[in-house]
Parts: sequence; structure tokens; C-alpha cells
Amino acid sequence: MVGCTRCCLHTSIRAVNLFVNLCGVGVIIYSLWLIKKWQVGVSELPSVSYIPKPWFIYVCLGVGMAVCLSTLCGHIVANRTSSSLLFIYIIFIFSLLCLEVSVIIAIFYKMNWEMQLAKFIDENHIKFKNFLIFHVKMCRLIAILILVPQIKVIVLAAILWVIGAEPRAHCNDSGIPNFRYSFLAAPTQSLLDVSRHGFRNYEASPRESFLSYVNRYFRMQFHRRVTLS
Repeated sequence: MVGCTRCCLHTSIRAVNLFVNLCGVGVIIYSLWLIKKWQVGVSELPSVSYIPKPWFIYVCLGVGMAVCLSTLCGHIVANRTSSSLLFIYIIFIFSLLCLEVSVIIAIFYKMNWEMQLAKFIDENHIKFKNFLIFHVKMCRLIAILILVPQIKVIVLAAILWVIGAEPRAHCNDSGIPNFRYSFLAAPTQSLLDVSRHGFRNYEASPRESFLSYVNRYFRMQFHRRVTLS
């Protein structure tokens, strides 16, 4: 049952990362389109002494790029079986998520964009002003909604790290011949064990690290709950 759980978690992480990646590409395209609209609209305005930077567009563009970077790391981790690499990935995505949240709060909630835009856009260009105010709200909504699948990826990766990210040995017991050994010689029992369970059971680690101890503790708790249920 634990092996099937690992398979489902690996597949879920890949699927969610693919969805997040598509969302990130869409956010980047939307942000580049907004930058073009901003440049065209500002060029039609009369000369003013101060024009604020469109930070709401830059934040949306940065979030899209950060999402694509995180999904790239997620695809790499989903194809690996190292618990240490998975733990580093969880810390990296969590730190990136905290950074995104802090930037979103600073740009979209601590800055009054309607007041900022009213300082240099007069009543003759009210259409451009309403266009910008609408897309400020859209950028804020997109930046918040794209955090949800990122949180799901962190949760799935944390569950996978707790139960262990070892190779799914039961997936290899499907009757498919193993071509890593010569078919002229009958494989011994030790070779079959190594082929089925991998070399990790035969590696003697003289000293267990603290991270391995914590991972093993959470894995035992999960196995106990699965057994009792």
C-alpha cells in the first residue's frame, strides 16, 4: 500500500507541476502584453515630471518566472529517489513561496495604485486609467491564485518525504525480464534481491545523519497509522 502511495504521489507531483508550469507561461505572456500596453498608453500622455514604475506588472512577471523555475526543479525531483534532495526542494519552494507572498503584500496591498495613477493621468485619458486599475486587480488576483497549486506541490512533496521516496520496487515485479544481467547465466538469489530492492539495502551506513533519523521516524509513524487503519 505504501508503494502504491509513492507511485500516486510521484504522479501527482508531476501533474501539478505541469499545470503550474502552464499557468506560469500564461502569466509571463499576460505580463509582457501588459508592459506593451503600458508603454503605448504612457507615450500618448502629455509630458509629466513623474511617472511611477508599473510594479504590479513586474511583480506578475516575476511570479510567472519564479513559478516556471520551481516547476523545473519539481520535474527534476519527481524523477529522483533521494530523500535529501526532496527535503532541499521543499525548503527551496517554501522559501520562494514566502518571498512571493511578501512581495505581493508590499506591492498590491501597501500601495494605493488608484491614487498613484490619478497623479499623472488626467480626465482626458480616463479610459487608460480604468484599463490600468482593472488590470491591477487582475494581476493581484492572478498572483494570489497561482499560490494555491504551489502550496499543493509543497504538501505532496512533504508527504512523499515523510513516507520515503525510495524506488517503487513493486512496480518492477510485473514479469518484465531484467536486462541488466546476462541471460546466459541463471541469476542467483542475491542478484534477484539486489534487482528487486536496489542496492540501498546492502549499503552499510556506519553513522546515521540527523535528517535520516527524522525521516525514518516520520516514516515509522506513517506505517503504523496505515497498519492500524
